Amino acid sequence: MKLKYILATLFAGILSLAAQAGDLVIDGHLAVLDSVTGTYLCPTTIVNFGQDLETDVWCEGVTLSINGTPVADGGYYTFESIAGGKNWTVELTQGDSTVTRQLTFTYLPLVLLNGNFGKEYTQGTVQVLDPDEYIDDMMLSMVKWRGATTNLGDKHKRNYHLKFINSKGEKKNQTFFGLRNDNSWILDAGQVDFLRVRNRVNTELWNDFASKPYYYDREPKAKTGVDGQMVELFLNGQYMGIYALTEGMDRKELKIKEYNPETGEIHGQLWKAEGLTNTTSFNSFKPYNNMQETWQEFETKYPELDEVCPTDYKALGDGVYLGDTTSVAEFNATAHERFDMPVMIDYEIFLQTMLGVDNYAKNIYWLTYDTQESPMLTLAVWDLDTSMGGWWNTSSFHPNEMSPTRSFKAPNGIFVRLCRPAYIYYRQSIERYQELRKGPLSTDSLIARYTAAVNFINDCGAVQREQQRWSRDTDLSGRVLDINAELAYVTDWITKRMDFLDKTRFAMPAQGDVNVDQNVDIVDVNAVVNAMLNDGYLGNASADVNGDKVVDITDINQIFNILLNL
Repeated sequence: MKLKYILATLFAGILSLAAQAGDLVIDGHLAVLDSVTGTYLCPTTIVNFGQDLETDVWCEGVTLSINGTPVADGGYYTFESIAGGKNWTVELTQGDSTVTRQLTFTYLPLVLLNGNFGKEYTQGTVQVLDPDEYIDDMMLSMVKWRGATTNLGDKHKRNYHLKFINSKGEKKNQTFFGLRNDNSWILDAGQVDFLRVRNRVNTELWNDFASKPYYYDREPKAKTGVDGQMVELFLNGQYMGIYALTEGMDRKELKIKEYNPETGEIHGQLWKAEGLTNTTSFNSFKPYNNMQETWQEFETKYPELDEVCPTDYKALGDGVYLGDTTSVAEFNATAHERFDMPVMIDYEIFLQTMLGVDNYAKNIYWLTYDTQESPMLTLAVWDLDTSMGGWWNTSSFHPNEMSPTRSFKAPNGIFVRLCRPAYIYYRQSIERYQELRKGPLSTDSLIARYTAAVNFINDCGAVQREQQRWSRDTDLSGRVLDINAELAYVTDWITKRMDFLDKTRFAMPAQGDVNVDQNVDIVDVNAVVNAMLNDGYLGNASADVNGDKVVDITDINQIFNILLNL
């Protein structure tokens, strides 16, 4: 206890940089006052929840009591059985004036954002209060709203893009919670997500199961889904609820090769599909102009046009051309040269699992590691909140379009071919799905993942605060926000969705159904003959009907045996 008191004394001077006279500091952490409810929210490490916390309390220049017990500045108080949503009454007296506040704890980090922000970058300050750290610096940042429909006039819980700077206005890298060291960060509001965690959970799911990009052996730190941390945000002293502070998706995240300014040689390239067009869905090749920053809603992200002009859309354009114009035979023969097919297969499975109707053409990052070596395209995921039965606007947040039994052949010239029996990747996708169903895509695993995410924000009281803050807001079209009810809906939705996919899109064809028309007949004999003439593989099902690793007359005999025993 003496050591803790000494440490608290040492930190008192440091904390004065972040906490001003009259601010309440508990156990070395600044308690933040919500200007609307008059409630203090104080971060504390998660190990303190469910425990008594005997600790120092500081409030310079103010006399205070907690639950009627006077506490001297720097004195000790025991907060008994800390729990989410549990409150303590704090009386603060300065001169003849006394105010009464409520105090509660959270184990989520707090982000304090101050400034006047809009669609263009303006300067503000950011302070991140980490429950596991004592020193919390005030940082300068350029901040703007991010997103499109989330920034309409009647929206309030907005997303933010932060770019940290130093006092000279130069880029300054920051790191939080063991994530990357960078100046660019995202505050994701989950504005239209009635669960508030879909984007974060789905991104972590992708990170856990997806095949690594084709260049991973050279860049083992490459990530195709950003990492992040759930936090609680205050904007200009007003509580704004649950957010996810995440890394940005960029060249550094993906570890693609840098542009060479000395030679002017382009290597790694990155584009974001910002909107839904026939071109971003790889269904219509249109001429591109290398002098322009965008092409049919593909936006050049790296290298940026102000770094290199002209840019070069050839690798991306050739990929769109292949998706748009090629025959079945040509696609089967060449797709693996243009696309990172293990990743493409995993992404189509991902789309089917979460019913990603907003992610088959837009909200995708397309990239190539080094166009000087190979034009091969792979992808990275983004903005995954329209998923798992959740919709992109609140006019009907559980619409028929998101029914768990909806058949979804993603209308993208690449992914839709994975859903069709004529393509060799169809069977591969079924086999990969069935492998994943034994692990990260098992029904129990998916439900457990969502349940754990909601329990995490619930057990510290954040769910209760979020619902109190945003229920009936126009962001939600006046609806009551009930996160636990939404979790029950998602649990049921996942159960029905995975059962549906097992029986439809990813059902393994019957033995002998070589052409995958749901029948075993003479047509399958012809398919085996064709397979013998085409290196032993046709469509989605192996022509190796008897499983001896050879396609020959014995497979035809096996089909006749199946027919005789029907």
